Amino acid sequence: MKRLYDLANFALLLLTGLFIYRSYPLLPARIPMHFTMSGRPDRWDGRGAIVVLFALAIAMTAVLYLIIGFTSRMGKNPRYLNIPRKREFLALPEEKRAAYWAVYKEFFAALAVSVNLLFYLIIRGTVGIATGKAGLMPFKVMLPAFALMALALVFYTWRLLTMPGKLIRGDE
Repeated sequence: MKRLYDLANFALLLLTGLFIYRSYPLLPARIPMHFTMSGRPDRWDGRGAIVVLFALAIAMTAVLYLIIGFTSRMGKNPRYLNIPRKREFLALPEEKRAAYWAVYKEFFAALAVSVNLLFYLIIRGTVGIATGKAGLMPFKVMLPAFALMALALVFYTWRLLTMPGKLIRGDE
């Protein structure tokens, strides 16, 4: 599953970058960069700010993937772990603990997908308003990203909290 998330993250970043590249020449000198709860722009900036927004998406993705990269190190040092039934979990064979860490890595990759989708939708909405194709940035535009984020948080939190006990009992 993590490979699917990795591919989705790459595709979303590529799609966002291509969208900005295609839209940048069409943008006016000043574009909306912040919106009220009703979706009306309330802060404007130069059009280069859209590139900064994209850079922020890349930086957040990099941070989440750094966490994924450090997962193996965290698993080897018990003082960094905060999981249910820690002692029994650490006594498990390496291959059983590896199954837990694989789900942990999936969680952060899934979270990155929701963040990248959110940035893509925000950037599309911002460009739409800046070019006059839309007047408001409706909250409902961002609902798919928030729904995906909530789903990932609930599912993977449940999975990561119940998995150590299942591994210890031999249920998984």
